[in-house]
This record gives sequence, structure tokens and C-alpha cells, in this order.
Amino acid sequence: MSTMMRIRYHDKGIMAMIGRNAAVAEVGPHRHQLEGPFAFAAWLGLHGVLLSGFHDRVDAVMNWADDYLHHARAADLELEDSVGRIAWSDDDADRPDLRAP
Repeated sequence: MSTMMRIRYHDKGIMAMIGRNAAVAEVGPHRHQLEGPFAFAAWLGLHGVLLSGFHDRVDAVMNWADDYLHHARAADLELEDSVGRIAWSDDDADRPDLRAP
């Protein structure tokens, strides 16, 4: 005797975040259109709610708030004197020589 598994799908709409305070969304059964800060907040809210655990939700909201409030900070750059090379295999011949010239 086989049991059949039922899969239930709930369409949450269509959402896309474009940038800071910029997003578009079609939500609800009648596909109401949102744009701008309202769609941006809806995107953040839905994705926050869909995270699996309380700790993950709090961590994500804290990171989003920090990124939102401190958007003017400079990017972190890692500068080195020499350019490295990717070792594509385990062969010794393919490993980069990192000794100083």
C-alpha cells in the first residue's frame, strides 16, 4: 500500500529588491503592485519572516539595520604587494611560488 504525499504551495507574490529604498512587488490574490520604500520594507519583512530560527531572524535584522544606517562607509580593500595565483590542481608544478623575489 503506497501513501501519497501532498505538497501545498502558497504563492507569496513577486518581489525584487533593486537597491536602497528601491524595490518592486506584486502581492496578494489580486496582484497589488508596490514600489519604492513600501516594496523595500515588504521584501525585508517577508524574507525576515521566512528565516528558520529566532537567532537567524535577529541576526539578519541587525545586519540589515547596520548596513542601512551606515551605507556611506568605504569598502574594505585588501591590498598586497604581489599578486597571487590560483592553484588549480594538486600538482606541485601548479602551485604558486610565494617566496619573495
